[in-house]
Amino acid sequence: MNQPVSTTGPQLRVKRNRYDGLGVPELGRWSPDRVVSVVIPAYGAQDKLDVTLAALAAQTYPAHLLDVVVVDDGSAPPLRLPQVRPERTRLIANSPGSWGIASAVDAGVEAAEGEVVLRLDSDVIAEDRHVEAHARWHQDVDYCVVIGNLAFVEIEGIALDPVKVRAAVEARDPESFFGPQETGESWEAALLERSDRLLDDELHAYSVTNGATVSFTKALYRRSGGLDTALRLGSDTELGYRQAQAGAVFVPDAAARAWHLGRSQLQSRNEEGKRYRQPFVANRVPTLRYLRAHPGIAWGVPYVEVVVEAGGAAFEAVTASVASALSGTLSDVRVSLVGPWSSLKDDRVRPLDDPQLDLRLIREVFAGDSRVSYVEEAAVTAAPAPFRLTLGAGTVLRPDGLRDLVAVADKERVGRVKCLVGTFGDEPAAVLDRTAALARALDTQGPGEDLDTAIDESWGLWWADGEGWFGDWAEEDASRPPSHLLQRTASLEASIRRLEAREEELRQRITRWNRAGNAARDEAKEWEQAARHWRQASDAWQGSGKAPARRSFTQRVKGRLRRGLGR
Repeated sequence: MNQPVSTTGPQLRVKRNRYDGLGVPELGRWSPDRVVSVVIPAYGAQDKLDVTLAALAAQTYPAHLLDVVVVDDGSAPPLRLPQVRPERTRLIANSPGSWGIASAVDAGVEAAEGEVVLRLDSDVIAEDRHVEAHARWHQDVDYCVVIGNLAFVEIEGIALDPVKVRAAVEARDPESFFGPQETGESWEAALLERSDRLLDDELHAYSVTNGATVSFTKALYRRSGGLDTALRLGSDTELGYRQAQAGAVFVPDAAARAWHLGRSQLQSRNEEGKRYRQPFVANRVPTLRYLRAHPGIAWGVPYVEVVVEAGGAAFEAVTASVASALSGTLSDVRVSLVGPWSSLKDDRVRPLDDPQLDLRLIREVFAGDSRVSYVEEAAVTAAPAPFRLTLGAGTVLRPDGLRDLVAVADKERVGRVKCLVGTFGDEPAAVLDRTAALARALDTQGPGEDLDTAIDESWGLWWADGEGWFGDWAEEDASRPPSHLLQRTASLEASIRRLEAREEELRQRITRWNRAGNAARDEAKEWEQAARHWRQASDAWQGSGKAPARRSFTQRVKGRLRRGLGR
């Protein structure tokens, strides 16, 4: 069994999201030596910014190592630095022509002097050990993302006095500042509880990333591409997702306590916020599968990148492989065709004697498909896509093959799956890599260490029989219909299953109707029997002048019979 943390590489290697093996120092029992830059994006609300900075002035983290950057995102009137604040505090403006939280944070990170960045909202009161709690996780590894323990408090009727806030934080009693107000739990609480504080849910760990209190190294921020400054809402989740693809470990530190002044926008305008975020986040975060409810859309970031080596391969083999990837039941796929495309020239040559004929035919057949790109070599990882399937030319995916393969990788929580297919012998015909696992392995790989070993220690590696997921194009041509016919067959089989389900539903409905009909017939028999009795009685009345009454009664009985039989 692999240990949660390995020391094989240049820095400690955490397995999946088992950050509990890092062994960080206790608060107050270590000697920090790294500059931490607290980046605070702010727009208006000077009174809240004042108490946020007052709380930072009371931190246990060494003052000379605490660099605070406040980014004014176009406030009118402009923000100012209050008197009660940390020693190293600067006020800068957002980048020219830019606006929004993502842009402001990005400008702050660029201006930051520290190796560690703590992004903090401008309406958050941090406990005195808040910065220290964040910083300790970044001492030994540069790929931790630390999420603070955020609660929400109502501040209506409370005077925001920076001096009193600083005193309360220094006394380690910030609750006293809020008087009788109740502290509410953050929205992440349910996920943290059921995942043992993210130790057991590495697939969704990034989703608890919030912008109010989160820290990471500058190195990780840059490796993951930084914030998407075009996003107005949801940029913190999107950055967390890309940090996950860069190999990040997500740490929710209960000791990094902080209080948000008032309700967040996500709480106060929840449904409106979800509606706004949905298309922006869905387009960029493919692992939130429920957001991609509409099939057939070509999303900005695919779920799987399929890489096929086209150089030196037969046109028919490459075409079969690519077509099978693009026509499967998992639709958000992009294909990278690797080959010496720049070597293709338009020099005069006999078309059928062209030494690069196959390469030229491959380029032509997919020239109109925007899902296919032509590259000289594959990128190091598939980021920002969460998976890459490297497919040998001539290996074809069965209609559900890619969907089922990815599902197995998620179910077993593995970072690499090597697939054996009979006609390829002992060499894998296809390899599925989880981007997060590959990035972690590359970041922690030691000199001369085998990449498979590094991936195995980062997430786990599997060898699998790929016969259920893959076939061979030549074998396919000889013994069974082509891939597009298989896809049509799969579609028809799905239609048959739906019709069978409808048939069963109708059968149950007929059974209910039959039961109702039997009940009506039984009731009709009872009424017929009652009618006979009344006819016998009415015959006795015939001679006593009561014939009209008999006719009236008989009409009533016939009416009841008709209603009982439904006629």
